[in-house]
Amino acid sequence: MLVHGTRRLCRVGLAAVLVTALCLLAFVDLPLQLPEVLPDPPPTPGGEPPGTRSVVAYSWARRLALDYRPSEECPGNGGSLKKDFPGPFSSSSPEWLETLGERLFLFSAHFDDRVPAYPNVRVIGVRSEPLDNSIYCTIWYDEGEEVKSVSMEALSADIWLDQWGGVPESYTGVLITCPMSKSSLIRPLRVSVGSSPCVEYTSHSLEVTSSFVRERRKPERQFTLCIKGLDFDEDISKEVAAFVEIHRILGASKFHFYVFDVHENVMKVLRLFESSNVVRWINITLPGTLPKERYARRKFLEEEIWLKRRMELIPYNHCFYENLHQSEYVLPIDIDEAIVPKKRKNWHQLLQDEKRKLGKSFEDFASYAVRNVYFFDELQPAGYREKSNDLRYLDTFRTAFVSPEGDSVKSFISTERALTVHNHYALATLDSATRRAHHFHPKDALKHHYRACDARHLDCEMLMQDVVEDKSLLRYVRGIETRAEMVIANLTLS
Repeated sequence: MLVHGTRRLCRVGLAAVLVTALCLLAFVDLPLQLPEVLPDPPPTPGGEPPGTRSVVAYSWARRLALDYRPSEECPGNGGSLKKDFPGPFSSSSPEWLETLGERLFLFSAHFDDRVPAYPNVRVIGVRSEPLDNSIYCTIWYDEGEEVKSVSMEALSADIWLDQWGGVPESYTGVLITCPMSKSSLIRPLRVSVGSSPCVEYTSHSLEVTSSFVRERRKPERQFTLCIKGLDFDEDISKEVAAFVEIHRILGASKFHFYVFDVHENVMKVLRLFESSNVVRWINITLPGTLPKERYARRKFLEEEIWLKRRMELIPYNHCFYENLHQSEYVLPIDIDEAIVPKKRKNWHQLLQDEKRKLGKSFEDFASYAVRNVYFFDELQPAGYREKSNDLRYLDTFRTAFVSPEGDSVKSFISTERALTVHNHYALATLDSATRRAHHFHPKDALKHHYRACDARHLDCEMLMQDVVEDKSLLRYVRGIETRAEMVIANLTLS
């Protein structure tokens, strides 16, 4: 009897524990009881690399459930419009769409179905001041022969980290997320963002770019390069042609160039590559009341360095979302840079090696960073440029100093695992458990940076104390020179 009584007490105790656990879980479900996800700290020389994240007390699925905003059908809205929407903006010259009384400027909208149960429309924009009040999305979608619309509260997040400095009280990039119905496979056509739900007219809306598919498929290309707004009076057409050809040899198959103002010959090079579907170029301007005229804009951005850096993230994130389904990786990079494998011929082989090294943990990262070395103009022998057709990519003397992890790196950013991007690595990740960046060992790859040393921002004396010769890019020299010369030969330059 004593044994049976003991067993009964154990069962009762176990049941009590289970009930208590269930109650605690239900309590944890309340949004107010959950801590906010803190962003990773910014990388610092010699410090902890980006990607190290504190353990959070809830799953990614739980976070998605809490962030989800239910949608409501907009009665009588859209049905009579059929499909006579205003035409999309020119792909080579998007316009900023002003809303919220000059507090928000929208650049582009993109369909994101990477998490099947939680499809979203992502809107890239710039806010001129913090968005304190609730904002709403109205989404028009195609349902057979009829156009309908739904509305929901939007989620807004700055494309920036306060820890970087230059506290963004003014113009700052934002990613606005419009959560769609979890059970629906509707195709979004246009989206409006404003202070109230169920906007009646589509005249103040953005086209939603989408490669909508019923089933997920492998991206058609592996690497797309994203080049921020070009703004040069000089004729750098030969340099741009060489840049494209170098990176095609290394593995890039698509280039997105963003253009403020450039020499006519540079545009001829871009249009030539565009005709063979290698390049897509996009004219951009600054939003709102920021300067539009060439020289006023340049002077303003030179003085407002923090704002300049924030605005650079708009084209990078636009490029990322434009290639969400088309490319496996995007690589934000400048035209005076090149990521060069040390032991392998191309980027595909470089990443395959890293996959073998990391095993399953390779997919724990949203970006794969390559550390920086400088090929300063001042380090090259006199007259060397003339012998190399004035192509700085063929310089061979560099600093021995390799940048610390996270400092001046450039990264292959996964379109499967990143949410927003910075010019150095993934800024936010789609899954809160995913780490931002893994760094390649300098013996496997380096980012070559070809430039003059700027004593205002760099310790030139220290960097140029130790110099090494590096001919790792010269193995491509014949291909680079031949292909760049063919491009220039096909143009009538001014």
